[in-house]
Amino acid sequence: MHENVVKYGFKDHLASFKSVELGVYDFQKDKEETSRRLKAAAREAVEEDGAEVIVLGCTIEFGFYRELQGELGVPVIDAVLAPLKYAELLVELRDRFGWKTSKVYGYQSPPLEEIQGWKLQEKYGIQGLWG
Repeated sequence: MHENVVKYGFKDHLASFKSVELGVYDFQKDKEETSRRLKAAAREAVEEDGAEVIVLGCTIEFGFYRELQGELGVPVIDAVLAPLKYAELLVELRDRFGWKTSKVYGYQSPPLEEIQGWKLQEKYGIQGLWG
């Protein structure tokens, strides 16, 4: 995740990057401990590192951002909700204004022969998309 922050040019805007030292499966083993660790890390980021926004890097439980946000007084970005709302925005922009990714240069679809060469129909059971 830190690498992506740097890659997208936001390194100078990052107050801190915290780990709560839990594996993916550990998050659900002891929800109280998970909550305690996340709250402590977020509080430290705000109070000591000067963070003005917390971005959750996990999907502990949908809606947990509300609790953190209420306690800390800063926006908390939920890793489930943010991409969903972004997808909704993209669909609205396409449907309402006709805005979508250009297919002229860098985002042009591959030639049909190349798509067929990948054998996506067989691999994923997709029917009728590419002739």
